[in-house]
Amino acid sequence: MLGTIERIKNAVLFKCNGLNDSVISTDLKKIVDESIYHFAEDLISIIGNISEYSEEKIRNDINLKISNLITKKVKRKLFIDSLALQVTNDLFIEDYVNKKITLDDIDKNYIKELKSNKNSNQLNMTEDLKLDDIYANVKIYFDMNIKPKIIENNILVENSEKLIVNSRKELEEKLKKLINDSDYEYLKILKEEIQKVVNEEEIKEDEEGVDNMENNIDVLANESVETHEVEKNKFDVYDDMTLFNKVILSLNTKEEKLTRREEKINKRKEEVDTALEKTNKNIEANINRENELSQRKYELSQKEVELNSKLSETEVIFLNIKPLIKGLSNINSSSNNGGDNTE
Repeated sequence: MLGTIERIKNAVLFKCNGLNDSVISTDLKKIVDESIYHFAEDLISIIGNISEYSEEKIRNDINLKISNLITKKVKRKLFIDSLALQVTNDLFIEDYVNKKITLDDIDKNYIKELKSNKNSNQLNMTEDLKLDDIYANVKIYFDMNIKPKIIENNILVENSEKLIVNSRKELEEKLKKLINDSDYEYLKILKEEIQKVVNEEEIKEDEEGVDNMENNIDVLANESVETHEVEKNKFDVYDDMTLFNKVILSLNTKEEKLTRREEKINKRKEEVDTALEKTNKNIEANINRENELSQRKYELSQKEVELNSKLSETEVIFLNIKPLIKGLSNINSSSNNGGDNTE
């Protein structure tokens, strides 16, 4: 029974990890690429043709600014949810193999239990699918590069900024659907592996039963007389107390073996828990560092915008003061020459 449970757990864990890899490498990439493609297409349709900002350039620029950040965010979400997923799978596997529930019970309760375990925050880590911080990079890109070229047309600016907000909301909804669809794929994997392994075990037990029955028939046919005499006299050589002691010794030996095995399992569990805790701390530290770097990058971008604005103001002031300086220079020159010849 324990062997069957472990086989199913390992198979389900392997398949779910494979699904997560596929979600990141294929499904998520497709969703992000499509969102960026449509955003660039819609933005060009709003602002018209700006020679240095074609649809392809905008698409490539936005891809560099948000794709990796979104991928990291979804990876972190799947990692945080992975413990809840494993706890949920283990619970349903054990209950099914022990005949406490049926496949119909799994269908009815799995998604609800999985979402409940996700919300319990077992790793003391959180990650939502909000993209406000990531799309701030898109807004900065627009403000610095495109907005100055259409600033005189308020309608174009307003429509472009609405497009950024709508694109973010649309992508957030697609990511939520991606995670929800993955939950139902986990359920499908669980049911398939349960049925597959349980059926294999039942077939194996049936075959072993047939083999044992055939062997027993052969033994009984060939050695029926000898077996009868041995069974009759096997315990006659021991008195009752000796037999009792032998039974107790056998039970104690089995108990000791089970105890040692249990101690090894507990020790291994402690080692795994310690390693998991250390890994979680390292991941949290790396994520915090990444967030700090992203924040610094955002602040530097803001400062760059501010400096560019001040530089523009300085240039305007310089252009305005240049005629004044020229006039003062002419006055000074006239004073040095003693005035005009007509004076």
